[in-house]
Amino acid sequence: MANPVRSENSNLLSLQESADYLGVHKNTIRNLITRKTLKAQRIGSRIVRIARQDLDALFSTYESGEFGCWQTKC
Repeated sequence: MANPVRSENSNLLSLQESADYLGVHKNTIRNLITRKTLKAQRIGSRIVRIARQDLDALFSTYESGEFGCWQTKC
C-alpha cells in the first residue's frame, strides 16, 4: 500500500518534520509532548502529528530594555 502524497504546505507535521522545522532532535519533540508543552494528535496507534501553529506557539518574543521583558509576562 503506497503512502499518500502530502503537500509541502501541510499543516500537520510528523515527529521528524517537526524536529527539522525547529532544528532539534525528534526526541526533543517527544519530550515536549510528554511534558504537555506541545500539543500533538495521535492517528491510530503509532502515528503522531503536530500542527505547525503549535510549533510556532512555543516561541515568545523578547523586548529588550534596561531589564528586558518577556512579552507574555509584561
